[in-house]
Amino acid sequence: MTRFVNFKLTLIVFAIVSLYNTAFAQRQKTQNLPFYDEKKLHYGFAIGLHQSRLHIQQYSDLFANRDDLDTLKAANPLISPGFSLGIITNFRLGNELWNLRFVPNVCFYERSTRYSFNGGSKLDDLTESTFIELPILIKYKSVRRNNTRFYMLGGFSYNIKVAGKKELLDTHLLTSNRNLELQYGFGWDRYLDLFKFALELRFSHGIPNILNYNDSRRQLAEPIGRLTTHKVTLYLNFE
Repeated sequence: MTRFVNFKLTLIVFAIVSLYNTAFAQRQKTQNLPFYDEKKLHYGFAIGLHQSRLHIQQYSDLFANRDDLDTLKAANPLISPGFSLGIITNFRLGNELWNLRFVPNVCFYERSTRYSFNGGSKLDDLTESTFIELPILIKYKSVRRNNTRFYMLGGFSYNIKVAGKKELLDTHLLTSNRNLELQYGFGWDRYLDLFKFALELRFSHGIPNILNYNDSRRQLAEPIGRLTTHKVTLYLNFE
């Protein structure tokens, strides 16, 4: 519940800052970085704060016959926090309203699933991992108003696990070392004196089944037929 409240607070802060920025932009007359969008290529970096969880899209046939799973009653993935650091490469496509973006980043995850057993006992299964994520995104921007542009973006990200706790092998619910995500979101660009700042909210949905059944603890993996990922990230972009 606490993590869910924190996520709601993040969305509220995003909305408040957006309204303040819009009001401020309407009052400001001096245009910063007037020729910024004429560049074919520019770079930057991104800091991301995310809330993520595993998503059980399908339970196994075995879970319907719970007598085969001893006393297991339910499996519920939990929302967990994390963060990322990335490098932005932005290409202008045709005119200034369309951009192609490559944003490789290092992303740190905690993934937790709560198992409930008959009799009231519970087990919180937590794994930590680090991924290199390689998103390629198309960005469409509105017409610039003073020092502000709003935008939408979408694309795909190929993710590769580069670190994890090896001692967890065969004792926890483990996932694949590869993942492919559909990503989409929105945000605004704010032109400052020396650089452009953007506040962005992006949603990610995993496509393949990432359950690593062979290496996971058998009792924890058997209830699950298909496992994917969901993530919501608030990015601070500096370009």
